[in-house]
Amino acid sequence: MAKDGSFRIPTIKGRIAEKLARATPRARDGEETLEFPPTPAPMTLHDADERGAVALACLILESLRERGGTLAPRRPLETVLRKSLASFGPKEVMDIEVEAYEILLWLGKAIDPQWSQHSTEGGESVKNIHEDSPHHEMIRWALANGEDLEMDYYSHGRGQFTKRRITPISLEAETYLHAYCHLRREERVFRLTRIADLRPVGGWSVYRKTHPTAAKPAAAKPASEKPAPQKSAPKPKTDANDSDSNPQMSLLDPD
Repeated sequence: MAKDGSFRIPTIKGRIAEKLARATPRARDGEETLEFPPTPAPMTLHDADERGAVALACLILESLRERGGTLAPRRPLETVLRKSLASFGPKEVMDIEVEAYEILLWLGKAIDPQWSQHSTEGGESVKNIHEDSPHHEMIRWALANGEDLEMDYYSHGRGQFTKRRITPISLEAETYLHAYCHLRREERVFRLTRIADLRPVGGWSVYRKTHPTAAKPAAAKPASEKPAPQKSAPKPKTDANDSDSNPQMSLLDPD
């Protein structure tokens, strides 16, 4: 994707490209692109909805073009996409990109139900986990070993946590978790920043029984020291980009 000064599109296009890389290109390098006659007058996009719709369409086409999926010309696509996205803030840009990813995921599954198979990329190096393992390591471990996880997920709209059992499918730039949600009985995308607690199914006590090497060595404590009181899980931090109120975030779990 071309850059314009300091402007750079923060994107999960890498994951989209992975999916599309499996397909045989229908457009080859050097093949003539589509040509269109000039219009009598320039077209103006009057509001944000029009610019958002154009950006969404261009992002999907650009993702297809990079993998030989369309004969649409490169430069106009990049130019229109860059200009239309430049009129939005980071949150709206991410909304559009996530929606584009969801559309491509939906199309792939509609054509081939097995298209969205569990990914093991990045999971080979995580052989074991413990209570202090970062969330992304637990997810990679689950992907590599075909394991389910349990989590307490914070719903920004409801202002509360819900317990979920999930089957991880992919990890998007260590920001989004694409997984099958057993509670909702469908695939969802979850923000890692909203996961308060992530653990193996059944909890850590069950996991340690089946994985003896998983126990983390405990630091020695003086005999007179009292155990620290247990604290409730902190509410995940939220930021300006962390909202479910935008209808374009259709794949983010709203409740």
